[in-house]
Amino acid sequence: MEERIRRYQENIRTIRASGCAVPTSAMVDSLDPAVIELWFADNAFSIDRIRKLTAKLAELPDDTEFPSSLIPVAKGEGKR
Repeated sequence: MEERIRRYQENIRTIRASGCAVPTSAMVDSLDPAVIELWFADNAFSIDRIRKLTAKLAELPDDTEFPSSLIPVAKGEGKR
């Protein structure tokens, strides 16, 4: 973990030195080892959740329909 944190810190320094902003949607903009380690742990948790969800979706029958987030549900629909 120490090596991962060291490499991450080096990446942050390189990004900053180039004059670019750290892409905070993809990375945590910190050199603090504790913050970086927490970011790694949070990402690992998110990846695990996505893998579990993907596995559950793969087990559903082929004819399963999902509501589209682009099509609003009519008033009263979806409530049971």
